Amino acid sequence: MAAINLNHLYYFYEVARHGTFTAAARALHVSQSALSVQIQALETALGGSLFDRRRGGVSLTEAGQRAFETAERVFTDVDHLVADLQQTDRLVSGAVSLGTVDSIGLFVLPAVLTAFRERFPDVGVRVDFRGSDGVIDHLLRGKTDLAIVPWERSYPGLAATPLTRQKMFLVAPADHPLSRRERVSPRDLESYPFVGYHEGMHTRAMTDALFKRMSLKIEYAVESANAATIKEMVLAGMGIAFVPEPAVAAEIRRRQLARIDLPTLVMSQEVTLYVRQNRTLSRSVSGFVEFVREYFDTGRRVAEKRRR
Repeated sequence: MAAINLNHLYYFYEVARHGTFTAAARALHVSQSALSVQIQALETALGGSLFDRRRGGVSLTEAGQRAFETAERVFTDVDHLVADLQQTDRLVSGAVSLGTVDSIGLFVLPAVLTAFRERFPDVGVRVDFRGSDGVIDHLLRGKTDLAIVPWERSYPGLAATPLTRQKMFLVAPADHPLSRRERVSPRDLESYPFVGYHEGMHTRAMTDALFKRMSLKIEYAVESANAATIKEMVLAGMGIAFVPEPAVAAEIRRRQLARIDLPTLVMSQEVTLYVRQNRTLSRSVSGFVEFVREYFDTGRRVAEKRRR
């Protein structure tokens, strides 16, 4: 196949459209001699003359006519592509199905979805709440378009995009004995009941692994699969708990909950977006994915700027 320089093809296209080298050179902001060199290079690559030069202008040869028809299709498609990409804010109407867990769906996604809706009002988003395994299973089976979860693992058939890292806060009621201490040691935690996630859940595995590394014996007074429920149980005085920062930020600001800081007990979760590999995403879904990436990138840059 002949190697064709698209710049040469575009210059030929403009000469054919304008009918003269003079008019085309003026439109392209190049000299006529430079334009002639470009056309000659294209003719050499194609192995034939494209124009019949005549007084007052040019006309297309048979080969030139075929080249012009091809060039017209190419550059029309390019114009459509550019227009399409420049209007990504006007996504086609459609729907996005998103799988997630409670801690993300209740405390992280509302702000994201509100911002998305303001920018793309014609795209509906359906949020499907599942347990840890259920979210990934539904995505793999094609029941949802994507998933956003508070962990990062490798799954065959799924592509992962880390979005942000959220801290896990150890919290207690504002009047809890530990909240009134200036210093708290990890061993102090053994004297108080905990509210925890159900066994087998990702966050429960994280906290249990942390306690094991610290050789702490922790007793769970009550367990739940829902971050909001765990928070309410802590507020009711049923125990202390590790809870994602977004779930308790408001209560800490209002001094309903107290954050207990222990430098040796630090946890965070990687919030990750998953989509199925080797699948063509609809415009609505690909637009949502790109929006979410930009949303968290912007948030990260703002946070970094504040820390400086």
